[in-house]
Amino acid sequence: MMRFADVIEPARVATDVRAADKADAIRAASGLLGPAGGAADASMIERAMLERETLSSTGVGDGVAIPHALVDGAGRLRMAAMRLASPVDFGAPDGRPVDLVFAIVGPRDGAGEHLRLLSKLARALHDPGFRAAARKAEDGSALAGLILEKG
Repeated sequence: MMRFADVIEPARVATDVRAADKADAIRAASGLLGPAGGAADASMIERAMLERETLSSTGVGDGVAIPHALVDGAGRLRMAAMRLASPVDFGAPDGRPVDLVFAIVGPRDGAGEHLRLLSKLARALHDPGFRAAARKAEDGSALAGLILEKG
């Protein structure tokens, strides 16, 4: 069973991140992810996530987005998390702007593991108590602790 501790480190979690728009938020998330344990750098991750965003928005509702991508040279599956200083439009189905961003990058040959992490994360984010606590976390370390407690 996959655990969040297997894919996220406290150094990849930040709060009060400034982003003017969705592209800025993805750029910031890519910076937290790259290098992601392999040859993929932040700019490669950013391009892959922006390309994925053209297929459909990764804004899932309730002020949450899960930008994600499979990237050559990504190494292993990784996740980053951010709470934005001000919400930005992600084109979410409920029309709400996003202030919580959970970004995932993994190797192209790891689609199954990638989907399992997306599913686990979606279940965690379905919990309104978890979302509220994430929005109140004092700093990145506290937010990382919440995520790790979730499983």
